[in-house]
Amino acid sequence: MTKNAKPEVTAVSRETTVVKCLVAANKAGNTMLAQTREAAKLAAAQLDPAQPLKERLAAVMSAYSAELSQNHNVKAIFTDALTLLACGQTDVAVKVHAAGAKPADTYVKAEQAVDMSKHNLRDAAKQVREAHGIGRTKSATPKAKPAKTEAAPDMLHIDAFSNWLDMMPEYLGDSVYHGKIVAALIAEGYTLSKAAKGKVIKGVASA
Repeated sequence: MTKNAKPEVTAVSRETTVVKCLVAANKAGNTMLAQTREAAKLAAAQLDPAQPLKERLAAVMSAYSAELSQNHNVKAIFTDALTLLACGQTDVAVKVHAAGAKPADTYVKAEQAVDMSKHNLRDAAKQVREAHGIGRTKSATPKAKPAKTEAAPDMLHIDAFSNWLDMMPEYLGDSVYHGKIVAALIAEGYTLSKAAKGKVIKGVASA
């Protein structure tokens, strides 16, 4: 019994305009999201519709791997935005903030979510991956794990922490979430304040 051959991934050339935006995104502060969005929009033109969805995304990501490897947030947002643009007509649920009202869920096309908040962009991309069966690739786990001398965080907790860390700037800037974060920290004996340089914390998750 033979396995089905994997489809060949078409090589994608590097476009100067995409590289320029990604380099700017890696250096940018507040403009990182905008620069990464622009890079994804330019790179979307290089998606090969003749290729399976997963392979066409992989080909473009591979072409710009040098720039994407420099910043975890830039890579994550670029991947999500490119996924939304590749499946532009897929319906996704996003939260819309109306003046004087609570955020409400509404449906838009995936390509529209690219220009929304970082939270909506990333959540919409997750919905698209689930709808098209292209969830993030997970490393294969060995059949037998060696005994651990110290408890280490599993992938579920690592993913949850990474997602929270990505959203932390928006949570801290939100009038409701900020207050809840401050209250939770006080309850644990901590206070929240800005600093020029944070204290380095070492532990099992920092390896």
